[in-house]
Amino acid sequence: MQPLQSERSCPIRLPRPRPVRNTDEPPERSMNNNPPTRASRPDYGIDAPGVRRAMLLTGSIGLLVAVAPPLLRTGNSVATWISAIGFVVAAYGLLMGSYMTYGSRIGKLRSREKLLDLAATLRPWSGDEIVLDVGCGRGLMLVGAARRLTTGHAVGIDLWREEDQSENSPEALEANARSEGVADRIRIDTGDARQLPYPNASFDVVLSHWVIHNLPEEAARRKALDEILRVLRPGGVLVLADIASIREYRAYLTSKGVTDVRSLSGGAEAVIMGALSGGSYRPQALLALRP
Repeated sequence: MQPLQSERSCPIRLPRPRPVRNTDEPPERSMNNNPPTRASRPDYGIDAPGVRRAMLLTGSIGLLVAVAPPLLRTGNSVATWISAIGFVVAAYGLLMGSYMTYGSRIGKLRSREKLLDLAATLRPWSGDEIVLDVGCGRGLMLVGAARRLTTGHAVGIDLWREEDQSENSPEALEANARSEGVADRIRIDTGDARQLPYPNASFDVVLSHWVIHNLPEEAARRKALDEILRVLRPGGVLVLADIASIREYRAYLTSKGVTDVRSLSGGAEAVIMGALSGGSYRPQALLALRP
């Protein structure tokens, strides 16, 4: 992305990224002293692991209920109905659980690259951006953005709740950064999206992936959006993906004077999964350019 005019006239006030220490090296040596190396394959975790576990368990129980009457050779109409219901429950639970597994292991990686590519349609990447990932988790978007940087750096902030993502921790993010060879380009912070600990207009790009819906109250979600706009520089790019409330986010951003907002509907996948989940899971996204 091309440097913003304000970036040339006002030096960045954020500290340079703290290097992620390679645990295989002696303590006195940091990764800034050696070229970044790729380690094991990155693991960006399972999203909503408790929900996925419940879906797979429900499907398994449904399958047991479905096959029990035939095995017990009970051929009456009640048993037939119980078996049919069991098959429906099994199909739903196993389908949703399998989809969540696919989404966590494959789908979100593809979505990451698509979103970062689309961000370049608003302002091309130049490599010197200062990027913030709000609710970075194990680093899916943070690491993806850092891979596109050269002299810039990326900052990730999270509260590290494991109910939102399996084994969610700064250590997991550090391991993924080392795996992707970008540990020297990132910094990791702990904090709340509703009270970001950064100065106004600090970032060229702000990312947030499947995070803000975790705030149950609309006022809290609006506060998070206010904070994102506060730390995003004029002319900066916002990439916001979520599984719910995208229309709400768009309406609120528009009310705050953000006119260049582009929505990504999610296509047939969003429609189907939205119907199957009763509207609670409808992955969509928006991109915006801060005025």
